[in-house]
Amino acid sequence: MVRTAVARIIRRAWLPLGSGALLGIAVDLTVSTAGCVYHDTCIKVTSAGHDWCRNLALAKQWPAGGSFEDATSILRPDGGSPRGCLCYNDAEQEIFGAMLPECRYEGFLDDLEQAARQECEVLAMPGYDHNCWITSGEQASIVEDQYPLGAGSCIGNCEYGAPPAGGSCPDPNPYECATGGYDADACESEGDAETDADDSADTTDGDTTGGVMLDFDGLVSCDGPTCEIDEVFARSLYADPSPLLGQRTRLVYDTKTKRHVVQGVEPDSLAHALGLRNGDRLESVGGITIHDLDSALQAHAQLGHETTLHVRVKRGTQWLDLSYLFVP
Repeated sequence: MVRTAVARIIRRAWLPLGSGALLGIAVDLTVSTAGCVYHDTCIKVTSAGHDWCRNLALAKQWPAGGSFEDATSILRPDGGSPRGCLCYNDAEQEIFGAMLPECRYEGFLDDLEQAARQECEVLAMPGYDHNCWITSGEQASIVEDQYPLGAGSCIGNCEYGAPPAGGSCPDPNPYECATGGYDADACESEGDAETDADDSADTTDGDTTGGVMLDFDGLVSCDGPTCEIDEVFARSLYADPSPLLGQRTRLVYDTKTKRHVVQGVEPDSLAHALGLRNGDRLESVGGITIHDLDSALQAHAQLGHETTLHVRVKRGTQWLDLSYLFVP
């Protein structure tokens, strides 16, 4: 199977969301690798990824302001406990098998716990308190051990090919075709990087969201459902969304509705500034329904040079139409 040169496939089914991701949202959602829209020689998908999950036991909800004694269980539609899943490529699968390097393995487990707790929050009834984020005491919910769920919704491995006749391929994306396995020195290296980041944060006036430096003051202005976004800022994040990878806002693919659900929106986050809220279900971008990777690639190819994006989401039972204008 061959993929388009413009596609920048991200390895996870959970992705950061910001103005750059909204500009490239149609492709930055990693869903099913089945089917092809464009024929190119830049990227060939050779295997699907691997889904890993963790369940959240003893998840409870009760009327706001009420007593925990009146709590009822939070369950998935099929009656199971809240479940958070992430998709990992072949190189990451090696880390799960060897549990090395330790920092990466523990990071994966933390990510899965975060996914399970966020899913719990989404499943809780509106107007109810819940224990999705309570980790100790008599009211705590308990995250269970990780387990594989089978073939995942991301790319496990792929190959780079030659540029098409008369064309070119984009520079390799660090999240594409990952086959490098684990690095024994990765933990120490990451520790040094975190130290450097902390030092630099002490001397920078920008805002931080989810541990990532992202200063968008003066770059985003919203009036109701319409937002103006600095075009240079938006397109820089579209070209390189890596500054968003540490933010907590995620799009979670719901296999039942075949749509993506917004989770992890915090009050000071870029997603919140753009009018998105936890539980919003993404329906379409630029009039193109986003239900799988092919539709995402199609939207990416058609909308990459637009200066206005119309995004439709469903919030509860209400449809919302959001407009994002990219201004010089």
